[in-house]
Amino acid sequence: MKKIFASLNIFLAVTLSVGNFFYLGDMDVDIFLGKKWFCSGVFALLGLINLCYALLSGEKDKKYPAFMAIGLLLAFAGDIAINKNFIAGAALFALGHVFYTVSYCFIEKINKRDVFVSGGIFALAAAFLLLCPLLDFGGDLFLAVCVVYALIISCMLGKALCNFAHRRNTVTFILAAGSVLFFFSDLMLVFDWFMGMGRISGLLCMSTYYPAQFLLAFSVFAKTAKLGYKKNK
Repeated sequence: MKKIFASLNIFLAVTLSVGNFFYLGDMDVDIFLGKKWFCSGVFALLGLINLCYALLSGEKDKKYPAFMAIGLLLAFAGDIAINKNFIAGAALFALGHVFYTVSYCFIEKINKRDVFVSGGIFALAAAFLLLCPLLDFGGDLFLAVCVVYALIISCMLGKALCNFAHRRNTVTFILAAGSVLFFFSDLMLVFDWFMGMGRISGLLCMSTYYPAQFLLAFSVFAKTAKLGYKKNK
């Protein structure tokens, strides 16, 4: 069974990479591979597949894969909504990040260091959003949404980094790498939407976004398959 699910992860990784290639290239081809909904659907599907693997393999910790799968589904919904309604899309993404962060807490319980590191990241993010003169949010509502979102993703990144610092293994490394890519992708999104940096920021945003989502989904398989994961003593 492990080999079957490993093969599915590899197949969907290749599928997502090809889909993102077409999407980033903005190619004038009428195929589903280049559609955003398809690319996002792949990582959401992978989350569900790896959740099934965790359930079928008798994994004791069912909360981690369940919360991660829900977070991925919310991110998929956010991808569909954000281009039509930025606030609705951001709200779905923020809720997804909450589920990601909670899932991290099932790997390593929350502690004071998590709060300190996350608070430091948020302080830098908030200062950038509030003080950078090049950003134009077009009103206080969009600024407020971005600040709240920055708080949530800062908690996600801070928790992932602290987990890796405290318990270095394959799973915590995957989550830390995915969270760093996610944070960078969202920073590029801010540049694209509110600073008008042009195509380069959009390319950087999406070229790191899908790898980040894949890593988060893949972490469920890695944890269930015990790829370098060490349980707490």
